[in-house]
Amino acid sequence: MFFLKALFYASVSFAQFANYNSIILGDRAAGMGGAGTALVEDTSSAAFYNPASLAQSQGSAFSAAAGIYKKYDTQYGSESDYTKTPLKVSTGYFRSLPASTGNLIRREGWTFGLSIVVPEYETFKGDLNSTTDNTSTVAFTDESLWVGVALAKSLSETQSWGVTLYYTARNFTRSIQDRSYPSGSQAILFNSEETLSENALVPVFGYFHKMDSDWNVGASFRPRGIPVASQATYFESLTNTSPYSSNQINETDLSSTVFIPAKLSLGVSATVWGDMLISVSGDLYEGFSYEALSFDGRGSFIVRQATANISVGVEKRFFDWLKLRVGAFSNLSPYPNPDPQLKKHQGERVDQAGFSANVVFIADNKIGYTFGGYYTGGRGRAMERVNQDYTVLTKSQHVFTMLAGTQFYF
Repeated sequence: MFFLKALFYASVSFAQFANYNSIILGDRAAGMGGAGTALVEDTSSAAFYNPASLAQSQGSAFSAAAGIYKKYDTQYGSESDYTKTPLKVSTGYFRSLPASTGNLIRREGWTFGLSIVVPEYETFKGDLNSTTDNTSTVAFTDESLWVGVALAKSLSETQSWGVTLYYTARNFTRSIQDRSYPSGSQAILFNSEETLSENALVPVFGYFHKMDSDWNVGASFRPRGIPVASQATYFESLTNTSPYSSNQINETDLSSTVFIPAKLSLGVSATVWGDMLISVSGDLYEGFSYEALSFDGRGSFIVRQATANISVGVEKRFFDWLKLRVGAFSNLSPYPNPDPQLKKHQGERVDQAGFSANVVFIADNKIGYTFGGYYTGGRGRAMERVNQDYTVLTKSQHVFTMLAGTQFYF
């Protein structure tokens, strides 16, 4: 009976990115909290935030920004102390992450660009629960690479439009081990592994208006992604030693639903007090629900609420060769709170906030070197498999990113 109950609870649970604003792209925008919709001169992220701003850049350019250090501090089942988190920034798991790169050239009034970005990435490997009678662990990696071409053109001296077409590739893996020991003679062992790879086309349309010498406004719209291909695999094993029983599921050629939500962005930037730039952007993502995977009636039903985030940034030039940027942003989760009555893995609701800062050293008014980073973190709830059942756990997450970038204008 327990075996059948545990098998019923097991369910394919292809997650998707829990928060939309976890990676801040660009060079200039990354230091200003991601407020890039109405910014110019940030070639590495302009095609992503607002391709129309490419037509406002001066000359041709190349830009790249990379997260040279990315530190994750994620805990399930307990809430970490915010005040102690910065003290652990040099310990635990971290990795490098190529965040964004781009270039632009001009030909006969047209601006052409190439954009390569990693807009989404999350990873974890560790314990959900560890006691004398149960050990539950989870490991997952969810990452995406977008490669696109951009085209922009000025409508007048003050207005421009642009479009970017991205080809996206997403890779997701998740494995679970749930080992329970109800008595000295009985062990219940559950293992599962899920993989997903998918491709889609994602267009981004942009508009930029230079209101006067100090004020700019921008808008961009990203329609829902167009599915191209997807493939998924699922393995599951459940063994009970007393009385002995064993069952396996191994599906290697499953199809899944590819879904990248629509996004509307509005932004404004202004130069005040002569040399201080302020930029604000708001992003609205559509709400949606769908079955992620159709597999013998056991696919996950994904529910995401309409979600809005805001980013605010400031740039101050102190000398001809030195600029400082700071920013703040929200990173709200689109998932509803986990339903404890629904015995399967669900979206993790961890509302977060973040801040950013970087410093720019400029040489010959043509080359800029950027150093800085950003932080995002928060607390919430997650539904995970522990001791052969699904339960709601607390989850806290803190992510520190050190970023280096460069821009070259010619």
